[in-house]
Amino acid sequence: MKVHLSRYSLIFAFACITLFTIPTLKVAAGEVEDFISKLKTHYQKAPQLEVFSLNYHYLGGGSPYQAWDYQTPERYMSLRMVEIDLVKEHFVENDIHHFPDGKTFNRIEFQNDTESLFYDRNGLGLGKGILRQSMDSFEEKKGFVFMNVDFLAVTPLLEENNIATTIKLHQDKLSRQTTLTHTVSEDTIIDYAFKDNPLRLVSINNKSQKKIFLYDDYQTSNGITFARAIFKYYGGDTRPSFIHRIGQLHILKEIDPARFEIPQEFGPIIPELDETLVAKKIAPDLYLVTDASAWRNTLFKVNGDEIMVFGAPISPEFAEETIKLILGKFPHKSITSVYVTHPHSDHIEGLPAYAKRGIKIYADAYSIAAIKAYPQFADDIARFKFHTIKHEQAIDDARFYVLENTHSKRQSFVYFKNSGIIYQADFLDVAFDNSIPKVVPSYSKTFIDFVRSKQLKFNRIVGHHRNNNISVEMMNKVYEANM
Repeated sequence: MKVHLSRYSLIFAFACITLFTIPTLKVAAGEVEDFISKLKTHYQKAPQLEVFSLNYHYLGGGSPYQAWDYQTPERYMSLRMVEIDLVKEHFVENDIHHFPDGKTFNRIEFQNDTESLFYDRNGLGLGKGILRQSMDSFEEKKGFVFMNVDFLAVTPLLEENNIATTIKLHQDKLSRQTTLTHTVSEDTIIDYAFKDNPLRLVSINNKSQKKIFLYDDYQTSNGITFARAIFKYYGGDTRPSFIHRIGQLHILKEIDPARFEIPQEFGPIIPELDETLVAKKIAPDLYLVTDASAWRNTLFKVNGDEIMVFGAPISPEFAEETIKLILGKFPHKSITSVYVTHPHSDHIEGLPAYAKRGIKIYADAYSIAAIKAYPQFADDIARFKFHTIKHEQAIDDARFYVLENTHSKRQSFVYFKNSGIIYQADFLDVAFDNSIPKVVPSYSKTFIDFVRSKQLKFNRIVGHHRNNNISVEMMNKVYEANM
């Protein structure tokens, strides 16, 4: 992999020079039309796909603030198998994500004439539930598939009717490449780079979306020639955001109707979520902030005139709603602190709402360092106030435990001894329907082993995600099912 990365890093650097800085040859009138005609003749040899399957695997770049260590983000691996019918506008996709921390998603989504649905065979997040998707999902899926097949990716260019005013041609002396700049609209400008002998697509640069795709390793399989390697750079990244390896492309007669059937053990379809936040008292001076689906859960504890919040919501907007709800319930008290379990982005992005009010942030030393380095906080970090929590530290009835695990370099949870309640985020994911996932990551076992070793007596685990009432029995079932 190091060899390939080094090679394609050079290709990317060269592509950037080609696309942005190299002087270009002047072209004679009509040369654009001639080259487009040449492309059309070439791509007439490509198969006219109507129903086909595409199998590939890819490495995702991995966000630093979803990684084990924000300073050294890892890639995740995914295997994707998609069947698509361009005539009927149907598709079926199976996407298996393997994350470095041991978490696995096995997602199925499909669309036919009547419905567009999504479920996860592993059940880690959704359990047995099924999500209803928009009937526009086909167009989105079609766009992804087309960009992964070089002779489909050039379709917008070849279908342009107003060539004279929307397409410009540049010839590169150094790389001997021809680049066509396609102005689709005022907001969409795309460069297509081709090389000769043989004529092949080298790159697509969507300048408006800041996406560059590099195509290489052309091979012929089952009579179809296509690029097997695609390196994708998003948002100005200098390392590939995604590294794709195309395995197989097969022409089909039809998508097997059985592929649109939901296994009997799955269901029902999850209704549209009611995101209205409510505050519920679950123990003396301890309250739960949640919605009807328990999609995100926050606790707060009242200590005299002060309130401590446990869990920072996913965004400043969501945090503002939470703060408004808490202070609406206790208008004569003040929020003095908010606790963060670990520095993944979906657990810290709500912090600015607290920081601007001078509310102190409680977290372990590693998480504090990560929060201070978070790029989105750069302009406001000076007003963030921190308090470092240590392993087994107690504050009133709350005792904090900071663990090493495969999900985050440091990750903590809090135990309310008098209430018999544990608050944790991402250590133990149990779906809303209390179904048991087929594959549980090792960090969940780490958490359960620790709770048992400390003989923490509890009757309820409040998870930040999806389930705020995990029982001792449910925790034990998850552990036993995955031994």
